[in-house]
Amino acid sequence: VELFNTDGCASCSVVEPYLEEIAADPEYNRDKLVFVEEAGWGVYSTSETVARYKWYLPSSSDRGTPNILINGLNKRYHHSTGVSKAVLTSQIDTQGNLEAKIKITATRNTDATSSIISGTVTNISASDLSNLVVTLMTYKNRGQQGFKYSVTNIVTEDIGSLSSAGTYAFSFTVDEPYWVANGLHGAVLVQETGTSKKEVLQVLFVE
Repeated sequence: VELFNTDGCASCSVVEPYLEEIAADPEYNRDKLVFVEEAGWGVYSTSETVARYKWYLPSSSDRGTPNILINGLNKRYHHSTGVSKAVLTSQIDTQGNLEAKIKITATRNTDATSSIISGTVTNISASDLSNLVVTLMTYKNRGQQGFKYSVTNIVTEDIGSLSSAGTYAFSFTVDEPYWVANGLHGAVLVQETGTSKKEVLQVLFVE
């Protein structure tokens, strides 16, 4: 689940606690849900979060905040009208029950200057997949309500096509040392970019 929000956004302050509560619920451990917050502009924004917002929603009229995206644009809630914890939980359950097409593995190695996250993407479906990208998001647990899971870096590699049972190896290096001490986490996502939904096929939490 990606929440695009902005500091001081009144509607964001309505929906953000719902998502933070769901993410903290033991039933929704990170095998089932990875929740990140991305600033579309302003405080906590980076060039990468701004670019990702525009990639998802090219029209500026669609980029008011909050925007809640579940598995890419499989499901989107724009603004806070009609959004409740129950509504979000129901849709997260629905999306989480979709058949997995991708398996991701990843390991992290960190030193005093950088972190390297490397691993594999395997097509576990019976069909060939195309227009795939693999993305690493790093995010910081700020331990506070309001941008608690704030994305700090986004890097992407193009996979292209992946045949059934095919595997792709990836490696990302980010200038973010002292991963644990700085409260950093990661999410590796595989997305299908050939349709308007930009569906997230799988995500793996990296401790």
